Amino acid sequence: MSAVTRSIPCVFTPIFLLFFFGLVYTVSGQVRDPPPPDIRTPTGALWRAAAVPGWGQAYNGQYLKLPFIYGAMGGLLYAATKIDNDYKLYRRAFLYKAFQEQLDSGLIELNPFENNRPSYDELAAKFGQISSSPIRAQRDTFKRNRDLSYLGVGLVYALSILDAYVSAHLLDFNVDENLAFRIDPSPNGIRLSGRIVLP
Repeated sequence: MSAVTRSIPCVFTPIFLLFFFGLVYTVSGQVRDPPPPDIRTPTGALWRAAAVPGWGQAYNGQYLKLPFIYGAMGGLLYAATKIDNDYKLYRRAFLYKAFQEQLDSGLIELNPFENNRPSYDELAAKFGQISSSPIRAQRDTFKRNRDLSYLGVGLVYALSILDAYVSAHLLDFNVDENLAFRIDPSPNGIRLSGRIVLP
């Protein structure tokens, strides 16, 4: 079993369990409707969204946002895990090859990373004999992309908290027929008109 297949269940098990138990709870009919807008508070949505991603959206009754939140976080976590495995492979191959080049040129007498040879052989089987420079460049690229994926997870998490907080503020926003704004073309240009009816 490769490192990639071992690490994927570790990442997706909590997400799967949360989805499964949420689905069972919903299907069993025990889910109560979200509290009415006058009971829901923006602070309550904020703390719930900070505790568990998506809980703030569920608290606000915006269930359609949950697949997007968990899809984005799950996809970024999967990418980060896969890229991290590639990064570790290239890191081990680089350490072996860099010291092997020094050993071949007579600068050192022993390669301290001889046990990393299988990683280099795996890359050599794919691309042929390569020096340490391209391996280092690819290793650095994988490291940057992995770090950006983790940063993306944090960004999605922060945006879900912000979304829950702002949406909770807008729950009691008045959007009815008494508020109107129109833009109409006219022979002299564009005509703007607005209407506000106060109770």
